[in-house]
Amino acid sequence: MDPSLVQQSGKKSVFMGILIFIFPFTMVHTITMSFRPEFRPSNQLSIGIYKGVGIVLGAITTSQFVGVSHLLNQLRITNSQLGHLALASTLVSELLRFAYSSLLGYMEAMLFIARRAGVQAIIFSMMLVAFIVVVLRGLVLWSIRNTPQDRPMKEIYITFVVGMILTLASVGDTVGMYYLFGPFLLGLVIPAGSPLATSLIAKVETPAAGIFAPIMVVFCSTSLDLEKFLRNYAKVLPFRISLIGYFLKLGFTFVVALGFELPVRDAAAYTLIVNVKGILEIGVLLSFGNLGSRQLDSTSAIFLIFILASIAPPIIRLLYDPSKQYIGYKRKCLQYAPDNAPLHILACAHRQDDAVAVIKFLEFSNPTRQSPLTVYGLGLEELISSSTPLLVNHQLGQKKSTTKARPRSHNILDVFNYFESQFGNNKLATVHTFTAISYLKQMHEDICSLAFHKAASLIVLPFHNKWNGRGHMVCGNEDLRHLNLNVLNRAPCSVAILVDRRMAMGLSSMFVTSAVYRVTVLFVGGSDDREALALAMRMAGSPRVHLTVVQFTVDVQDETVVDRWEAMLDAEALRVVKLEMPTNSNIKLVEERVRDGSDTSCIVREMGGNVDLVVVGRRHDTGCQALSGLAQWMEVPELGPLGDVLASQDFTAAASVLVIQQQIMKASHSSILN
Repeated sequence: MDPSLVQQSGKKSVFMGILIFIFPFTMVHTITMSFRPEFRPSNQLSIGIYKGVGIVLGAITTSQFVGVSHLLNQLRITNSQLGHLALASTLVSELLRFAYSSLLGYMEAMLFIARRAGVQAIIFSMMLVAFIVVVLRGLVLWSIRNTPQDRPMKEIYITFVVGMILTLASVGDTVGMYYLFGPFLLGLVIPAGSPLATSLIAKVETPAAGIFAPIMVVFCSTSLDLEKFLRNYAKVLPFRISLIGYFLKLGFTFVVALGFELPVRDAAAYTLIVNVKGILEIGVLLSFGNLGSRQLDSTSAIFLIFILASIAPPIIRLLYDPSKQYIGYKRKCLQYAPDNAPLHILACAHRQDDAVAVIKFLEFSNPTRQSPLTVYGLGLEELISSSTPLLVNHQLGQKKSTTKARPRSHNILDVFNYFESQFGNNKLATVHTFTAISYLKQMHEDICSLAFHKAASLIVLPFHNKWNGRGHMVCGNEDLRHLNLNVLNRAPCSVAILVDRRMAMGLSSMFVTSAVYRVTVLFVGGSDDREALALAMRMAGSPRVHLTVVQFTVDVQDETVVDRWEAMLDAEALRVVKLEMPTNSNIKLVEERVRDGSDTSCIVREMGGNVDLVVVGRRHDTGCQALSGLAQWMEVPELGPLGDVLASQDFTAAASVLVIQQQIMKASHSSILN
C-alpha cells in the first residue's frame, strides 16, 4: 500500500471512509452486546450465539482494502474515478479498523484481566511500532540505497523481510496487538515501487496467491455441508443476523454515497465495491472459527461469502462503465479548434525515445502568441509492487515515493522540460509534467481522465513497435498495443499514434534542429483525413515546414458517393488548402488518380526519403474505391489501411508517421465500443 493515497484522496473519501468504518462496528457491538452471557444468564444458547455473531457479523460487514483492490483490478476499473474513491475510502477505513481493534484489545485486557496487563500491552505495542517505523524502516531504506540501479535485491534482504513478517505477526499477537497489524505496518514503511517491493511481490506472490490461497479455499469448501445447512436453517441465528447486517451496511453505504453527491448508478456500484467479500473474510473465519468440526455457523458464513463474491462483479459491470464519462458532447478536436486560443495536447511516453519523438513533432507544430501550445507530458509506468495506482502531478511538487525516483521516469520528464526551455521563454509553449503509475490494462483510464479534465484537443501515443538503426523492427509490446486500442475507443478528444521511424537516432536527435521539416498528408476523405489535414495546415504556418497534400482520387464512373455531406466537407477542407497556396509557397497540392487500393499502396511505398513526417487518417469509408483491398491485408488495424502500409517493413523511408483519429462524438461512441 502507498499511505500517500490518504493525503491525495481529499476530504470526501476521508469522511466516507470514516463513516463506512463507524457503522459496522457500531452495529456489531450493539448486536453482540445483547447476546453477552452475563446479560442473559438463563439462556445457555446465548453463549454460543455470542461467540458466533461477533466473528461472522464482523467479517460480513467490514470493508477490506485488499479485497476492494483485487475486485477493481479484476473489473479493470482501478484507475477510474470511482475506483480511486473506493480505494481511498477503504484505506482510511482499514487504518481506523486496525487502530480500533488494538485499542479495544487493550481496554479488554485492563477491564477483564488486570490493569497492569493492559498497561504492559500498550507499552510493548508502542515499542513494537517504534521498532518498525524507526529501525526496520531505516534498514529497508538502507538496503534499497545499497542496491545498484536496474539490479535485483540480494536474496539476504528478501529473506530478512519475509522472516520479519512472520516474526512481527507472532510478537504482535503476544503483546496483545491484532496479529496482522505488524506486517501491515511493515508494508506501509516499504516504499511502493521500490526494488524491495518489486522483489517481494515476485518472490511471495506465487506461493501465497498461487498455492496457499487456493488450498485454503479448497479446505473451506470441503467444510461446507449444504444439506445440513438447509435442514437446520432455523437454528442458524448468526447467519440470519449477518445477512440482515450486510443489507443494512449496503443501505447505509448507499445513503452515504448519495449524500456526497454521487449519481445513483455510481452510488450503487460504489456500495457493492466497498462491501465486496472474498478470500480475506474466509481467512478471518478460518483463523477464529471452527471449520475443522464442520460447525454450522462457520459453514453458513462461508456459504454466504461464496454467494456474495460471485454475484457482485457482474452487477457492478452493469451499473458502472467508466468510459461513458468521456463520451463527446462538445467538439474537442483540431479541425474545429479556434485559431486564437491555446491548443492543449497530451503527449504520452513509455520510454525516453518516445518523448524525444513527440517533442520533435511538437517543435514544428507552429505555436504562436495568438495560439500558444499547452503540452501535458505524461510518463507511463507499469504498476508492479503496489495496490494503489498513482497519477503524480509534478507541478505540485509530488513525488512517487519516499525513495529516489526511477531513472526512466526522470529521463522522460527531462525531455519535456527541455522542450519548455526552448519555447517557454517566448511564451509560445507551456509544459506540465505528470507520471501515471498503473497496470497496463487499466492505464487508458489515466490517459483519458487527464485529457478530459485538461480539455485536451489531441492525445499523442507512441506506437508499440520500435525500429533499430538499420530500419528493422526490433520489438513489439502487445500490452502497449492494447493500451492504444483502449484509448482510441474511449478518448474524449482526437487521438494520434506516432510511429517513430527515424532510424533510432537516439537522444542526440533532440538537439538537432532542421532548417526544413517536410510534411506529407495523404488525403482520401473522411473525418480523420480532415483532422490530419487540419493539423498539417497548422504546422504549415511555420516557415520551416514544407507541406505536400497528396489527394487520391478515382474516376467518377468508378466512385460511388456514399455520404454526400462528407464529400462536401472534404471539398471544403481542400478548398482551404487551395486558398492558402497563393500566399504560402511552402504548401503544395498533388492529385494522384488511382483505380483501387493496389495503386494507392504502390504510390505510398514509392515515397522516397524526401519526407520527415507523413500524416494520415485512421478510419475511412468502407466503400472507398481508392483503398479497396487494403483492409483485408492489414496487420495493425489501429493504424488504418494507409497507416498499416506506412508502418510495414516494405516502407523503407526514414520518415515518422502520425496516424490521427478524430474525436468520437456521442452518436457513434456506442457502436465503436460494442
